[in-house]
Amino acid sequence: MKISKSTATLKQSGIRAASTRCAAINGINLGQGICDIPVEEDIKYGAYKAVENNKNIYSPCEGVFNLRQAIAKKISEFNLMNYDPVTEVLVTHGSTGAFVCAAETILNPGDEVILFEPFYGYHKHILELKGMSVKAVALSMEDLSFDMADLENVISPKTRAIVVCTPNNPSGKVYSQDELMAIGEFAKKHDLWIVTDEIYEYITYPGYEHLSIAALGDFRERTLTISGFSKTYNMTGWRLGYVTGPAEVIAKMALVQDLIYVCPATPLQHAGLSALKMQQNYYDSMAAGYLEKRNYVVSELQNMGFKIAPPQGAYYLMTDFSGLNLGDDEQAAKFLLDEARVAAVPGRYFYMDPEKGKTILRFCYALDKAKLQQAMDQMKQALSVV
Repeated sequence: MKISKSTATLKQSGIRAASTRCAAINGINLGQGICDIPVEEDIKYGAYKAVENNKNIYSPCEGVFNLRQAIAKKISEFNLMNYDPVTEVLVTHGSTGAFVCAAETILNPGDEVILFEPFYGYHKHILELKGMSVKAVALSMEDLSFDMADLENVISPKTRAIVVCTPNNPSGKVYSQDELMAIGEFAKKHDLWIVTDEIYEYITYPGYEHLSIAALGDFRERTLTISGFSKTYNMTGWRLGYVTGPAEVIAKMALVQDLIYVCPATPLQHAGLSALKMQQNYYDSMAAGYLEKRNYVVSELQNMGFKIAPPQGAYYLMTDFSGLNLGDDEQAAKFLLDEARVAAVPGRYFYMDPEKGKTILRFCYALDKAKLQQAMDQMKQALSVV
């Protein structure tokens, strides 16, 4: 018996593989963005209450309406965009579910999609699984900038969309207003869809501000804006996301979701309402906490000999270890796991050409401070004998 052509070359992601190996030795996982920080008690109570009140049956495929209303309110106040909760907001099975439904709705097999690299591997692999081709435009690992000329160089008659992840996983880049305007005008010029992944929107650092491209210029009608609850509220396992966009597209995405997922978990949708009631001090405290961790990890890694463009947002960083005697990226990741019991993701998993990532590792610092300190100490000890 044969398997499908689309899954024949499918392999476990580098991120998931790092987590699996780390768990096997009970190491410290700085590979996957799992986030071990506890969920706020008010949010947990919202989940308990939903289950206790028997919120157990399928929700509408568009999602619980009260949650869509709350999401529309949040988007209006934070993202400065107005969307109709009835027709332009879709609650999804995580932000990944939103991306899958978007790909199914606006793209066809054989279409080309532009990503910025280093990219989030799930974006690339989902597109390829659906039969689309990926073109990549490089971000500089020195200052996280990109060249608009590179965008023009990869465009072709088959190009249908461009994906923007901001704040960015894996590099920590936050796209500026000028950059987003340039990308929007580029999309208009070539009649492209814009798909934005903004799941880290509340995690930005001093000097940087999260902006939604759909709120700029006249890009709204060609943009699908994806976000969710996983990263902001430390609930990665709840699988609760959402997407906004033109009504006719959202309607089709809802039908796709109905076929693939039926609906997101109903009690957790009701609990999502509790998350959206958090006060501003929650978001301020979260961002300040990640800033402290970023500064600590960047300083420690630089002292060990890693080169880093400090993240502007999110909770990942890409490091260049070419000044250390660790071999290539796979060998370096294996060394840290074997000798320091710390997981990192080899850089090759974020590039079209694995050679571009051979001196790169990605670290995630979404762990409590004590665990980060332990990880840094173990790495220093291991590297001291190299």
